[in-house]
Amino acid sequence: MNAESLLASAAINIGLSLFILSLFSILKKKPSNAPIYYPRRLSLNLDIPIHRLLPSVDWIRRAVWVSEEEILENCGLDVLVFIRLFKFGINFFVVCSLVGLLVLLPLNYTGNEDPSSMDSFTISNITNGSN
Repeated sequence: MNAESLLASAAINIGLSLFILSLFSILKKKPSNAPIYYPRRLSLNLDIPIHRLLPSVDWIRRAVWVSEEEILENCGLDVLVFIRLFKFGINFFVVCSLVGLLVLLPLNYTGNEDPSSMDSFTISNITNGSN
């Protein structure tokens, strides 16, 4: 495995995720998609202001800092459980990533492989019978 392949893969994944977030932000604001994204407002005959239909990414910041009481009140218990599960997954991934970067990566690098290769960072670098 070489570093160029790793960087190309990371660039493709980051680019696709930014594209999908942008597409979601734009499609969410289109008036024709209002029945999908705003069914409760439409059923209660609440007006949707025109500035809400302009594309933006400000919803990401608001979505991260919303309280559990607001989620429960506006969306229900099933959405609250889903979001709590999602947040647990993100927190678990962050902890595992930190352990991998701070503990496992240096441990695997201390083997006796060629340091210029990406294989020196894998578990195959640890010799049989090592502590």
